[in-house]
Amino acid sequence: MSIISGSIESLKKVKYGVRGGWQSVRNINARSELSIFDYEELIKPLDFYPFVPHKENNLYGNGSVIQSSFPHLDFSETTIEHGLYIGSLVPSRHLKSRFKNIITFSEYRKSFIRTKTDQNIITVGPYINYAKPLYSSEKIKSEKKKLGKTLVVFPSHSIDSVYANYDIPEFIKYIKNFKKKYSFDSVLVCMYWKDIELNNHTQYELSGFRVVTAGHSYDANFLSRLNTILLVSDAALTNSVGTHVGYSVSLNKPIQIWNGSKLEYLPIFGKEEKAQKELNQRQGNDLNTHLDDTQRISAVFSRFNESISKQQLECVEYYWGS
Repeated sequence: MSIISGSIESLKKVKYGVRGGWQSVRNINARSELSIFDYEELIKPLDFYPFVPHKENNLYGNGSVIQSSFPHLDFSETTIEHGLYIGSLVPSRHLKSRFKNIITFSEYRKSFIRTKTDQNIITVGPYINYAKPLYSSEKIKSEKKKLGKTLVVFPSHSIDSVYANYDIPEFIKYIKNFKKKYSFDSVLVCMYWKDIELNNHTQYELSGFRVVTAGHSYDANFLSRLNTILLVSDAALTNSVGTHVGYSVSLNKPIQIWNGSKLEYLPIFGKEEKAQKELNQRQGNDLNTHLDDTQRISAVFSRFNESISKQQLECVEYYWGS
């Protein structure tokens, strides 16, 4: 069930710069009925629609799932960090005077934000814990039975102006060996919508893996779909530190971060200026704390365990909260 089904009346009350209008609402509701494997439909462009105030709060459905769990919080004066920020960087857009509240994952993040502002900082833990799966429990069981023991792979993803560059054939080789070593029956490769647009999924598909996606970043069901993908899987593998690491552990899916291939982020042709702003936003202490903590997280998850270790649980609680 879509998280926005049955909520049309409440949506009508939102008056924050609608551009996409009701067509986006209809499209998002329709997509909630699609299979996680129907990536061609799920990544199609969506006009922005403000289910909650402030554009960034709508990314990945964060605002929708958090608002439903904190109904008494005024979201017209609240901003949400859209994912795991590693290190001391606090984007200035969150520090604007119109925001009385900042929502983030953990006390780790709160300690950095507190040095920049007197705003009320609310820690809520991993956002995916507030999302409900799009599949019923019966359908999840049915999918798991068809797939068998399933590995979900999260390749590092690109964004609008920045391309995630790594050796895909080398990663595929590692995935195949991983699948054999740990006796997985199926491999799902969860691709970000932008990377499917860039055709980065084709090599995975040609290698016999099944491609899935959580959908477009403006899809209010993004987190619920990601929740669904993890629930039909038994373990995860990735080549980068990111929000997905804590989300996997939060849903009791062991995960390994593979560091065997060089990963770099490059400007996408025609968007160099925007890319440079993104790539250069961390300097000095912001960069050093980011690199140090990324390395710490990577080290904790560098080896695969069939069950999540105490050290890994403590790592996720520290950086992602609980």
